[in-house]
Amino acid sequence: MSSSPLASLRPASRIVLWTFVLTSPIWLACGRKEPPRPPASKVPAKITDLTVQQRGMELLLTMTYPSTTMGGLALSDLEAVEIWEVVRVVSPLMGEGEAEEEEDSIEAVEEAAEELAEIAEEEPEAGLFQLPAEMPDEERLEDLVKVDPREFRQSAQLRWALRDTELSSAVQGGQLLIRLPIEEIPEQDEVRVFAARTAAGPRLISQFSNLAGIGLRQPPSAPTSITVTSTASGVEVDWETEETGMEHNVYRRDAMVKEYGAPLATVPSEIRSFTDRSAVFGNRYIYTVTVVSSTGPLVESRIASEHEVNFEDRFPPSAPENIVALAEEGRVRLLWELSPENDVSGYRVFRQAPGEDFRSITPELTIGSELLDRDVVSGTTYVYFVTAVDDANNQSEASKATTAQVP
Repeated sequence: MSSSPLASLRPASRIVLWTFVLTSPIWLACGRKEPPRPPASKVPAKITDLTVQQRGMELLLTMTYPSTTMGGLALSDLEAVEIWEVVRVVSPLMGEGEAEEEEDSIEAVEEAAEELAEIAEEEPEAGLFQLPAEMPDEERLEDLVKVDPREFRQSAQLRWALRDTELSSAVQGGQLLIRLPIEEIPEQDEVRVFAARTAAGPRLISQFSNLAGIGLRQPPSAPTSITVTSTASGVEVDWETEETGMEHNVYRRDAMVKEYGAPLATVPSEIRSFTDRSAVFGNRYIYTVTVVSSTGPLVESRIASEHEVNFEDRFPPSAPENIVALAEEGRVRLLWELSPENDVSGYRVFRQAPGEDFRSITPELTIGSELLDRDVVSGTTYVYFVTAVDDANNQSEASKATTAQVP
């Protein structure tokens, strides 16, 4: 009986041979193959700030524009942004206006509680609905529906995929704004839960974002008779509304920007006007107002009208006050209080000599609140007044006149 070829080798040679066999590509190829995973440096990072609100018959989804990969590198190529959705209908234990017997109501509640308890015991992760201790108000409809992220991944439906021009048109500064139309408000309470994910290639797809849910509601009526007026202290926005007990959101955008950002101000229900004191002269703005029926999440009326204003500085500053003329040897010292406006660039001083009209004695604007008039004649009485001039060359009305007789 012949011996094995390996048996004739020395121990050291056997070790070398086995090392070669175990590390050989042919040997390794015999194992189980798995598809290659894309490197984390190319997969888009997960979106973590998805929000949703309702404006009229639209849902507005906002998120930070995807710009990095899971590896923390810059995302060079974004192909698509997908919006996924899960819809849940919330059935009340008792319909509004139903005149049911008390015993029947108690029995229905107990039966529903027993069914939910059985579901929770058999399938802990399947219990998406919870019976609250007290029926929540309309603004917290979202609290009735709890969707686990794992369940969302299994049952979500693709609602919209933005690519090319649709994706670029949704960019608003450093954010994405996606509009989803609402065809109608369902009769039964309905909660929609959304998540977003991004794609940079066929297999370079991010994880689902955070979940953002909203219960569809009938939006309030939009304000009427919105007017926008430029004033010296800012842009004044006034409106009327048929709704009562609801706050109002005032929005402003630059005339060159197509979408509104966060509300400029939220105004209490009893107030129907707002002055935008942050407006800057020389800019063109567009304003609108909505009626707010819920703040968590935000549900507001549609934008019924927009109003543009060219906020130009046509408003002169206040006239200087308390002007005093002190006659001294060979001169008159003039003193006055500064005008309160921040854009005052200087003052003009006017003087009237006997038998003459008033004329300016300051070819250049005077900075400050004092002037020495040395071009005077002893024994002559002069009359003075002062005006303020702002950066837009608007001149105030004349101050009260004052008189001085040079000794």
